[in-house]
This record gives sequence, C-alpha cells and structure tokens, in this order.
Amino acid sequence: MLIAAFLIQLLLLDHVKIAGAKPDMLILSVVFFAIFFGPGMGAEAGLISGLLKDIYSLDIFGINIVLLSIAGLIVGMLSPKLFRESKLTQALLVFCSSVIYMVVHYFVSSFILKISYVTLPEYLYGLILPSSLYTATISILLFPALINRYRLKENAEYL
Repeated sequence: MLIAAFLIQLLLLDHVKIAGAKPDMLILSVVFFAIFFGPGMGAEAGLISGLLKDIYSLDIFGINIVLLSIAGLIVGMLSPKLFRESKLTQALLVFCSSVIYMVVHYFVSSFILKISYVTLPEYLYGLILPSSLYTATISILLFPALINRYRLKENAEYL
C-alpha cells in the first residue's frame, strides 16, 4: 500500500493541486497504519514512507525517515485513547500529524542547512495549512475504503 500511495502521489497528485497544495499520501498512510494497527506498525510505515520520500527527494537524506517514523509511533500511541472509528478524529489526526511533520521538517532543514528561503509564516500559510487540510479531506474519503480493504470491523482484534 505504501508503494501505491507513493506512486499515486508522485505520478497523479502533481496534476491535482488546489491553491498550489497537494495532499501527502504518505503521511496519510502512516497515520492510517498507526491508528488501526498500533505504534509498531505506524513506526514501520513511517520508516518505509520516509525512505521512499528520501530516495526520491532532493532533501537531507534521513530526515523523512526519522520524522515519519516518530509521527507513526506517536499517533499509534495516542490512538487507543481516541475514538478512532470517527471520521472527524481520523481527519484531525491526519491534519495535526501533517502540520507538525511539516513544521518540524522546516525547522530541522533550516537548522542543518543554515539557510531558509521562506519564513515560517509564509511556509505555514502558503503550503503547510493548505496541504494539511487537503490531506485531511482526502483521508475522510480514503479511510473507509482502506478499512474495508483491510477488513477492519468493530469486532476485529485491531479495534
């Protein structure tokens, strides 16, 4: 599923931008696995997603691996405390995870490279919030299909 999400993001979603933002299918996938399969699977999904992102991007190698793994771990640890069957909860987790991931990525990249081409407010309002909102909206449509795909019903051991 992670490779499919990566290919969809890479090949298809560049053409489906809204206000210059596109959804991040990899963070969406990491949050899905973390919510429904726990922190271990969330961290594993984050590791693989981060590796795929780092291999493709011209970013600092390893930054996405670390940040997405931590995001999967934290969301996985929070999910038993939340009503994870709620679409609103799922969308909020995706939105918050995306915002935090991108803000931390901005700070780590700025610190390591010692250069920043845009200020945090410009980045926040120009890319982070629109992209995170777009990703959360897509999650509302995509999570039910993924729940059916993985046969996650209320009587399943994962819920």
